[in-house]
Amino acid sequence: MKKIQKIWMWIFIAMFALPEILFFTIPSSIINYSGKNFLTLSSLFVDSQFFINNPRYFFADLIIELIAILGLLMISIKSGKKVSSLFLGIILLWLFFVSLLAYLSISVSIVV
Repeated sequence: MKKIQKIWMWIFIAMFALPEILFFTIPSSIINYSGKNFLTLSSLFVDSQFFINNPRYFFADLIIELIAILGLLMISIKSGKKVSSLFLGIILLWLFFVSLLAYLSISVSIVV
């Protein structure tokens, strides 16, 4: 890889790792997939109700992670690393799925 690609790779890794370490987005969303609200994330730094009260922060976190994974995926494809491209593609699809379900859970309210 060229030096500029390595620099961008580390920027994208930091863009993905920092929100992931702070909010545990992917592990919490996999745990909450059993039918709970996707916005109740367990984290060491924020309360579990933080993203329910402030859904814009959740979507900002998801957008930052999506951009980072997309950048890492492009670098991985250009480098010819098939296994890491597949892994990053799965993570990208999962983040799209979580963002869609979180958006639907916020925008759709059932009136009884």
